[in-house]
Amino acid sequence: MLVTYLSLIYAKPILRKMGKQGIDAATRIVGFFVAAMGMGLIFNGAVEFLEPYRQVARVAAGV
Repeated sequence: MLVTYLSLIYAKPILRKMGKQGIDAATRIVGFFVAAMGMGLIFNGAVEFLEPYRQVARVAAGV
């Protein structure tokens, strides 16, 4: 919560120092991390969803 508060308080000075290109770069980097986290959540959800079918397939295959 403190980090959020400080980043909101110092947003304008940070924007001035970074400039337009710096903000664009930071936006792309943060977007990449958000997309990567989303893909991880989707992957983990798919694995959990398919786990019962994997167990059934093992039993059917006699493994």
